[in-house]
Amino acid sequence: MSLSMRCAGMVMGSLMLAVPPLHAQDDSALDTIMVTGSRISYRDLLDTPAVSITRPGDFLLLPLVLVNDTRSEEGRRDELHATIAKMLAGAGARFELVYGDTFTSRITRDNYKLPLDTDPKRPDVNSVSLFVRIAIDGAPERAESMTLALRGFAEKVERVGRTEIDIAKETALSLTRPERFRHEIVAAIAEDTVKVRTALGHRCKVLISGLSSRIEWERTSASELMLYIPYSMDISDCGEAG
Repeated sequence: MSLSMRCAGMVMGSLMLAVPPLHAQDDSALDTIMVTGSRISYRDLLDTPAVSITRPGDFLLLPLVLVNDTRSEEGRRDELHATIAKMLAGAGARFELVYGDTFTSRITRDNYKLPLDTDPKRPDVNSVSLFVRIAIDGAPERAESMTLALRGFAEKVERVGRTEIDIAKETALSLTRPERFRHEIVAAIAEDTVKVRTALGHRCKVLISGLSSRIEWERTSASELMLYIPYSMDISDCGEAG
């Protein structure tokens, strides 16, 4: 098993605790959420409301873990930071580097010297987790080619010294300001409510609750998210349809 594989699980879960927010480059100021993991399953759908909308994410992201076991702590730090600098130089206008968990921050030439994580079982090893991302630009059908482009970029990065890069198998999605879709979701719920009442009878009393809740999301495909408000519908006192 490679050194990078041994450290990957520990690093990905601890990054947010290790890296302080840099407000000048913080995407969370724009309420950018990130969704990791695989696509939604049928069992997941059982826990979601009947009405939702599907929208493309804004960015497709590929998780990376940079690991270094150079003998000196200073050497490990310098080689990891130098590798990140190489990545920034090769990113051009198409790719961006970001770090974070649910909320992400862009990495630039001003803040690329990120704090490093240490493996408690290997104090002579340092690592750092980050993402390379590409804009989807409203073209979800290009997800496969964009994933290949992200992997190609990561594989070609020049590793400095003893730095290794572990490339994740799964991609992630990010979406800026999901609350901007609130009125679309509410309109879809209202339309569904009218249809339900028409089908069951105009005398039905229909009570919708939960619309004040924040929007939630699930990943439905490589590049799309299902957005919904966890509302509930109560129907009572129905008469004849007419």
